[in-house]
Amino acid sequence: MILPTKHVDLRHSLLGAGATLLRHMQSPQTVTALWERVRGNPEVSVYWRFILVLDFLFAIQAIDWVDGLLVRRKP
Repeated sequence: MILPTKHVDLRHSLLGAGATLLRHMQSPQTVTALWERVRGNPEVSVYWRFILVLDFLFAIQAIDWVDGLLVRRKP
């Protein structure tokens, strides 16, 4: 579920959904604003999965929480 496998397609993995979220995070934004932008994408589609992907991105240090905004970290 986290990584794609023979039975789990990339877009159904947390890694693929995380890539979708990162593409929409060009500037710092609130959780609500990001949810409104990505809720129509089939990779994310439901709120619990959106939160799970945010947790995953935070755990791998791809995003930060700064002053109430989600911020994409620089590589």
